[in-house]
Amino acid sequence: MNCLTHSGLFKSLWTRPIYRAGNLYTWGVHSLGCGINQDSKGDQLRPRRIDEFNGNVAKVYPSEYFTAVITDNGDLYTFGHNNYGQLGLGNTEEHQTPQLVRYFRDKGLKVTDVALGSNHAVALASDGNVYTWGNANNSIWDQFQGKASGLGDNYQNNVATPQAVEKLVGTPKGKFVSAGIDYSIVVNESNQVYVWGAGKRGELGNGCSLNFKYPELNPIFEQLSKSGYTIQKIKSCFAGTLALLNEGIVVGWGRSYYGSLGVRQQEYVVTDLENYTPTPVNQKYFQPNEKVIDFDLGYNLSLFLTDQNRIYLSGFDESYVPRPIDLPKDEKILKFSASNNSYAILTDKNFYTSNEFVIPQQKRNLGFLFKSQPKELFDSGNIEQFGGGYRVRYAIVNN
Repeated sequence: MNCLTHSGLFKSLWTRPIYRAGNLYTWGVHSLGCGINQDSKGDQLRPRRIDEFNGNVAKVYPSEYFTAVITDNGDLYTFGHNNYGQLGLGNTEEHQTPQLVRYFRDKGLKVTDVALGSNHAVALASDGNVYTWGNANNSIWDQFQGKASGLGDNYQNNVATPQAVEKLVGTPKGKFVSAGIDYSIVVNESNQVYVWGAGKRGELGNGCSLNFKYPELNPIFEQLSKSGYTIQKIKSCFAGTLALLNEGIVVGWGRSYYGSLGVRQQEYVVTDLENYTPTPVNQKYFQPNEKVIDFDLGYNLSLFLTDQNRIYLSGFDESYVPRPIDLPKDEKILKFSASNNSYAILTDKNFYTSNEFVIPQQKRNLGFLFKSQPKELFDSGNIEQFGGGYRVRYAIVNN
């Protein structure tokens, strides 16, 4: 990270968006957390409204095997696989439809943010604490394989009810949470970055490949903070993480599946399989002085939006550094999402999707975009948010 050593105050180019709550639509692999109780185990190929919510969905986080929803009053709902107690319901029964995580409401707490690994969850609550639950990876076989846990404590058994991470009690209030396969990350209001869990592929971004059972301060971000750099946005997917720093700099660490992190420093030389420290995204194809103001990360690709209304793609085994996506210059980019083998971009005039992001389409290379109108897909509603980094995707719609 020698290229990020400037000391001083930097301008943040990213503003946390303010969205209105709305109705939830989902689609994708039915068994992985679409939230609809249907007899068929076939995939849900077209968007379908989840009837359990009535215009009150504020945030959605689909993971690899289950989904979490935060409503506008701070309630948390989960649905999908539950063999490790990852739904936080106090049991291990699978639930296809949304279930209230009663722990927080019973304690008088509101959930402010949530992130999901493959089989565990991490959440921020209104009492300032960080909560985790799900797979403890503490069986004899797990220990023999050297598996880590994203729970942040030495649990002997899986945890089916949210538990406060004891080592973080009393630390500054959390601002962002992020999670991947068996690891968790918390950024707090003092711009400290705590990491724990699996680290063999660089998932913790702390310069080593060790697993950490308990939360530890990331020393690299401690140094970056002293130089004036702070995290404005962070997202993990599978075993990789991207973070947007002030001044429009994006760094990535962990496993860059198919070029998903965009950090390859020599385009045709494999240097990015595992990244153990936060590595700047390669901006070779950016315009002079062009800066990133937002990004999204999916399972095997990522998107980067710049202050010049240009959007770049990295990944899908087609590009290992961000390359520009050709869109009409007179259309303003409003929202976008990176997913598994596909992505979508909403402009002020059109809704562009690649491959099978939203409707069954013939698979093509990622540069080919299908054009449609949101009203054709979401009952004439206005899209507030859409996304889904794995094989379940969603939209929050006002209609």
